[in-house]
Amino acid sequence: MKLLMLVGILFIFSGCFVGTIASLPFKAVGAVVPGPIGTGVSAVGTAVDVATPF
Repeated sequence: MKLLMLVGILFIFSGCFVGTIASLPFKAVGAVVPGPIGTGVSAVGTAVDVATPF
């Protein structure tokens, strides 16, 4: 029971990394492409990361 509570607390404070993995390609392409287009692509990656609830 204590182990389950500990794992739950870790997920609450750290979050799951599914959104981060889904947004990684957008952020990588945004870092490579110069100018406002790269910034827009990176912003899409950030939005994906924020919008993914798990």
